[in-house]
Amino acid sequence: MKNYYFIFLFCMFSVLNSWGQTQDSKNSEEKRIPIDPIIVEGELTGVPDGTPVNFSYRVGKTMSYYNVNWTLVDTVRNGKFHIEKKYIYKDKHVENDDNVEYDLLVGRCGIPIYAYPGARVKVTGTPDPEFLNWRAESNHPLQKELDEYTDYRREKLSTIKKKLQEAYETDDIDDDLVKKLEREKDSIHVVSMLDFMKNRECNSVFTFELMRISTISYLLGSEKLSDRIRNIIKEKVPVEYDDDGFVIRAKRLLIPSSEHLHEGEKMIDFTFYDRDDKEHKLSEFVGKKIVILQFSTASCGPCHAVRPTIEEFYTKHKKEVEVITISFDDEKTWKSEEKVSWQDWNDHASGSTIGAKFDIPGYPFYVIIRQDGIIGSTFPGNKELLDYFKTF
Repeated sequence: MKNYYFIFLFCMFSVLNSWGQTQDSKNSEEKRIPIDPIIVEGELTGVPDGTPVNFSYRVGKTMSYYNVNWTLVDTVRNGKFHIEKKYIYKDKHVENDDNVEYDLLVGRCGIPIYAYPGARVKVTGTPDPEFLNWRAESNHPLQKELDEYTDYRREKLSTIKKKLQEAYETDDIDDDLVKKLEREKDSIHVVSMLDFMKNRECNSVFTFELMRISTISYLLGSEKLSDRIRNIIKEKVPVEYDDDGFVIRAKRLLIPSSEHLHEGEKMIDFTFYDRDDKEHKLSEFVGKKIVILQFSTASCGPCHAVRPTIEEFYTKHKKEVEVITISFDDEKTWKSEEKVSWQDWNDHASGSTIGAKFDIPGYPFYVIIRQDGIIGSTFPGNKELLDYFKTF
């Protein structure tokens, strides 16, 4: 349980790194616009020499990190690193002070960075699975606010963390006790932050923490905590809030398990859009043909690797079977992907509703809907899909 945040950050930065390398070849010098550099320097303790440092940034208020223009890297030497962001890029997006967010990952420890051009950001820290020992000083007010969140969380978790440390340091570790304390720590985290956030402004720091406690609540399986988080979203997040993606992900995690869709149940309808922004509903095909839903993202290698096989299958069976790829990317990223011959839709909300209904664990994920409109099977990965194709 204690690694939930690391899992999120690790996956996020894996995407950032691969995408940043791709973008490296795409960004030509004529697209570069010099800026007053943002300098990020670290003075760390307990971090081995050679530990990789990644400084990544994304453009636009979206959780999709496929819009990242660049990933800057360095390695730790004598506890220090130095990274400079010297340019912005004219591409599909224009960077400005209000639509760029940064993320720093040092080995397995990460911290969001908020900075305006010209900032000299000083990062200090030591390895900590709870990310409580990291701090950054910058010229952006949200960095100070992030520190206030971290300080509050550190204070509220101090007692339980001490108990956990003692449990881990015994000669004969009691696994059941450790699990109990870990769950208690996670519950304290959610409850204390909910109390703290009642008096905070809704901004990207607020919504980042909102997604974090929603993730913990989901992993704990606590409907009571999830209900409290749903209430704070209603109270604190304005309807007109220009969502940065974190709220979408939080709402998706907070869908009650009783509302999940399962095999053997009647498929419900959803609204999507094609690349020409024409509205579509699943009911166009559900109940009339067999429907195969492929849930996909731009960063999902297996999603794309299987598409030639889907193409071959679809060409042979499109009179009786409809294939629909549902993209979980933001709209701009999705439209930049290679087109397919079957239905290719997006809900303009990163797949938040349908993804929550099926409690999708990863990508690719498939749903087979029988011709009578009943969900026949659901499964992750391509192996079962290929086995299903063999039945035709």
